[in-house]
Amino acid sequence: MAEGSAWIDGRVVPLSEARVPVTDRGFLFADSVFDTVRTYRGQPFLLGDHLDRLRASAATLFLPVPWPDSFLHEAVHATLATRGFVGEASVRIVVTRGDGGSGLSFPDPQVPRLVVLCRPTPTAYEGLAAVGVELVRPVDHVGKGGVPGHVKSGNYLGNVLALHEGQRAGGMESLMRGPDGSWGEATTSNLFAVQGGALVTPGPAAGVLPGITRALVLAVARDAGLDVAERSLFDGDLEAADELFITSSLKEVLPATALDGAVVGDGAPGPVTRHLQVLVDAAIQRIVAQAHARLTEAFPG
Repeated sequence: MAEGSAWIDGRVVPLSEARVPVTDRGFLFADSVFDTVRTYRGQPFLLGDHLDRLRASAATLFLPVPWPDSFLHEAVHATLATRGFVGEASVRIVVTRGDGGSGLSFPDPQVPRLVVLCRPTPTAYEGLAAVGVELVRPVDHVGKGGVPGHVKSGNYLGNVLALHEGQRAGGMESLMRGPDGSWGEATTSNLFAVQGGALVTPGPAAGVLPGITRALVLAVARDAGLDVAERSLFDGDLEAADELFITSSLKEVLPATALDGAVVGDGAPGPVTRHLQVLVDAAIQRIVAQAHARLTEAFPG
């Protein structure tokens, strides 16, 4: 039985009992957006940033998000409070266009559906931060199906197929091509390279998702005085990189020590990546401590 809970249209149920109608456009057409936030010390991390990105994704798809942030916060916390397991959680916030419409046409009026899914934080990445993983450049499935790269929509079939191809080749993650033909990001992660001590990550031209952890990495890297550039990464850039790593809310900073079976650098997480892991972890702990202090002040005892 699946562990966790789900908030659907105002009702919280065990995850194993969560249902939406088959007429929901998220199911029929992937007509939806989502964002995933993880918890530290039981509290959602940078939830406001995730909600901002959710709204930006929805606006690009002309998808209404009629609920104020206060309501969305309450839905997330209500789902966490009834999650039914001990430990940290991964929370996915989904907004679909709801039911109805004639064929592909938007329904009139649009009545969007809000779903919040709460599950245990995956343990698959534990231990990998110290040893690294392999990335694969897929041959066949490298596109996002026409959805703008900065939109986190439910249309993830291109990512699903790319990841499947990469895993069949022995990798843990697959890279995805951006509209300029470069390697913009991985299927569920942002991509970084280290070249001559400088940090490089694809920017908007590569159609990347504006990752929350990506932004945190860029901020701490600049604060630490590292040389940072946002530009496209092509095959030659990846093959010549001294270090590669990927980031996401669930993976944090995860080194890539192999690319298509070839060793990256000396085959171990590099010094810049390790330094950024320490800096990002410190930043996370500082933000979490500040949030905890505010919560304690608001609700003493």
